[in-house]
Amino acid sequence: MSNKWDTRFLGLAAHISGWSKDPSSQVGAVITDGNRIVSLGYNGFAAGVEDRPERLSDRECKLNLTIHAEENAMIFAKRDLTGCTVYVTHPPCPRCASKLIQEEVQRIVHIAPSEDFLSRWARDLELSRQMYREAGIEVSSYEIEQVDIENACITVAPGGFFRSVLSRFLEK
Repeated sequence: MSNKWDTRFLGLAAHISGWSKDPSSQVGAVITDGNRIVSLGYNGFAAGVEDRPERLSDRECKLNLTIHAEENAMIFAKRDLTGCTVYVTHPPCPRCASKLIQEEVQRIVHIAPSEDFLSRWARDLELSRQMYREAGIEVSSYEIEQVDIENACITVAPGGFFRSVLSRFLEK
């Protein structure tokens, strides 16, 4: 896959991340087979589970109720994901990495994490990288400035980790 498609699909994942109601971390994922979209996902509660403000502001409760963007994309794919590529706005956590490996995806592409994100999640991300190496999964990372934003039509969700990132998209 070319850098052009990688950065387009990362732009789409960034757009989808804005659909999350999480006040601190909006995450988006796109699964593709070549340059064809297989599925989309964003982090949030299961269908029918109320995303009330008190649940979203209670970190422990929110973490227990949230389905990650990659998980949602896998659930909605409804097909074999062998050989697919997953584009995600954040590097996948070990919980998602193990599921992506089990689904036999071929490649993970993500936006490079900020220093703030790494200060909190570096150990988890190293575990994910170790699992990818062991499983032979290719991983690519792009700096936010490399992401194609020409056609993304990004909107900024209130608050959240990606607020400053998404604000950059609106500057164009």
